Amino acid sequence: MDPDKRRCSRHRLSRPFATVPSEVDAVTSVRPASLPPFAPDRSESTSFARLPARGLAGIPPDWLPPGKKAAVVFTIDDVHPGTSRDSYEAGGDLDHGQLRFLIRLLTAHSKLRATLFVTADWRAKHPSVSHPLLMHIPGVRRLWCEWNTLPEGTMRIDRFPRFIEFLKNLPRVEIGLHGLTHNRGRHPTHLEYLDASEEECRRSLAGIFQIFHAANLAFVPGMSPPGWYLSHGLARAMRDAGLTFVGSSRDLVSAVHREARSGMSGLTGTSLIAPQWISGGLLNFTTNYQATSTIDRARSIIDHGGLLAIKAHVIKRAGSYVALDGLGDEYCDHLHAVFDYLETVGEDLWWTSMGEIAARCVAALPQASIGKANDL
Repeated sequence: MDPDKRRCSRHRLSRPFATVPSEVDAVTSVRPASLPPFAPDRSESTSFARLPARGLAGIPPDWLPPGKKAAVVFTIDDVHPGTSRDSYEAGGDLDHGQLRFLIRLLTAHSKLRATLFVTADWRAKHPSVSHPLLMHIPGVRRLWCEWNTLPEGTMRIDRFPRFIEFLKNLPRVEIGLHGLTHNRGRHPTHLEYLDASEEECRRSLAGIFQIFHAANLAFVPGMSPPGWYLSHGLARAMRDAGLTFVGSSRDLVSAVHREARSGMSGLTGTSLIAPQWISGGLLNFTTNYQATSTIDRARSIIDHGGLLAIKAHVIKRAGSYVALDGLGDEYCDHLHAVFDYLETVGEDLWWTSMGEIAARCVAALPQASIGKANDL
């Protein structure tokens, strides 16, 4: 492919991506028909392997396959059927909307795979961060949070069959979970599971599974919890529901080395550059790269034999709010540059997904240890 035809604008190799609050062009992309949909082995309903809560700790020793020295995953959060006719577009415009950038990346980079974290019934009109001043006035804040909540079922994915079929037909893409509503109805609205009891978490997961089953949308056994927030109760509920992995850490600033630990968002103290079993028996992934990162950080993670975990959010603009890591022309260009570099690494690099890594780590566990999850 002519590289000039796949670029949205100019590369930025040596400095972080800088957000420009400009409207994205209404450009369409054609899905490559020659590439079959990616279908992970462990993506059907909730019949996932149960893991032991005890005895699982640290970095799985053989998380990398033989012959691979490092790995890369790419994930996109907040995917739901919102269209440009709603408060913001989050996938509902299909290949005319934000996911066209994903299609461009998949078309240009044949080894790239992606995990889309999809919310079952998105219920937020606007992100609370789009009105920061209002959040400091308790009475106004409460009223705004109530007004900001969509009626139940408005964005239920099973009510949008074209959206579901579009996701199913994306090549080399797996689907993960991203909460039931992504909205707790009070500030901060995006931390869906903040202060939720374990029983409430269990009911939420049951609701997610019911909606995904109704939509006939297969998913890998993992979740990126909204706002990175993972409580002990949510971890137990996830494990008992059969989920095996979580993406609950983000650190974009800590220096890269083999023993580096996350210290920014979500769970802290986890490995910065490798998947790690956490208390409760879930495999945790740390996002360590986004639009504001430099390509030197990507090189360092690969050179240290780590997992380069790149994150994007499907929502770029919501009113006056502009997401730093939202998909757009410039971030798309930045990612093209990163993936161009990764393609020079050669066969030593494992282009994979969170679902595939988790499946590999689960399969490596002693069979006798697989059983019902224990308490933390």
